[in-house]
Amino acid sequence: MFHRPVFSTESSSKQQTSERGIPVEVVELKPVDSFVRKRTYTGKVEAARTSELSLERRGKLIEVSVDEGDPVKAGMVLARLDTRHLKIIRQKLQAQRDAAQAKLDELLAGPRPQTIAAAEAAVRQLNAKLKNLQADHVRNEQLLQRNAISKSVFEASQYDVQQQQAQLDAAKSQLSELKEGTRKEQLDAQKAEVANLDAQLADNQIDLEDTELKAPFAGRISKRYADEGTVISPETPLLRLVEDQQLEAHIGVPVEMTPGLKRGARQQVQLNGKSYQSTLKAVLPELDPVTRTREVVLALDESAAQNLVPGQVIRIAMEEPVEMQGFWLPLSALARGERGLWSAYAVIPGKAEGELVLEKRQIEILHTEGDRVLVRGTLKSGDRMVVDGIHKLANNQRVVIKSGS
Repeated sequence: MFHRPVFSTESSSKQQTSERGIPVEVVELKPVDSFVRKRTYTGKVEAARTSELSLERRGKLIEVSVDEGDPVKAGMVLARLDTRHLKIIRQKLQAQRDAAQAKLDELLAGPRPQTIAAAEAAVRQLNAKLKNLQADHVRNEQLLQRNAISKSVFEASQYDVQQQQAQLDAAKSQLSELKEGTRKEQLDAQKAEVANLDAQLADNQIDLEDTELKAPFAGRISKRYADEGTVISPETPLLRLVEDQQLEAHIGVPVEMTPGLKRGARQQVQLNGKSYQSTLKAVLPELDPVTRTREVVLALDESAAQNLVPGQVIRIAMEEPVEMQGFWLPLSALARGERGLWSAYAVIPGKAEGELVLEKRQIEILHTEGDRVLVRGTLKSGDRMVVDGIHKLANNQRVVIKSGS
């Protein structure tokens, strides 16, 4: 008895598919005129401020209160010089100033009543003596006419009168000055003397303040160059201070990318796979002669200071608009061809009705982005291109398009 072979439904389906063609997944090409290209540029993390600190005057170090690695606050005293000589100078200046001020106070107060009374008494006394001398001189003149005295005696009495008159005039002038008070010129001169000493004291105070080195901003000590006992000069740095809580990213970017960068814009930077937020602080105006780029300065958020340190390499990804015509294809749709070209398979109608076959197309890669490429070649809009499994395919091979493609 003859038995017909029994074929399963699955085997029958595979046979029918094989006869119709290999199932393939396709994508329909759509032309593009431009696209946005992401570029990554590298730079360094830097401290916002770094200062080589030195004292403003020469002297002997008696105290350095910080060491390398120590955190400091703004205004904190970091080092001191010996101040003994300056303090002695200040004591001398203060004594001179006190004396000048006392004299000025006396001039402003004017003469005391007792002084004026004494001057008046002196004038009266000199005036009385002058009258006596004048009377004696008159008698001597009469005696000279009678030849009772010599001419020299007469001249001596005349000289005594003149001398007494001069003393009386001087006393009257002094009394007049006392009654009128201190002259403006004397007051101005004494005030100028006090002001000069005040200026010297202020200059001495600045010298004393300059014996202390204070932190200009908060940060961390990076270097310490000298210890106590060293005689240091203003040209010699003592400490290096780094503002490690305010970090910046300095990144060189092409000149053509800078016009679109706006100050204050938020930017994302990456380091070791982690992203950090930053704010665009400045685009420096000069071109780097080595890299031919402009340096972009980004102020990193405070949270970045907990994980980053100056000197690390940091990156920024920027979008660049590119005008270029082509078609996007997945990388899986490409096969390496000859002479540096690539190939892909297009699904086209075959000779028989409803038949679909493959046609190899030569293409050129214009740009790669992730898992897709921008290509051009023997392609046109609307072409259906195979997207996967091309290593199993051949030119003119019959295929069927999977549902959903």
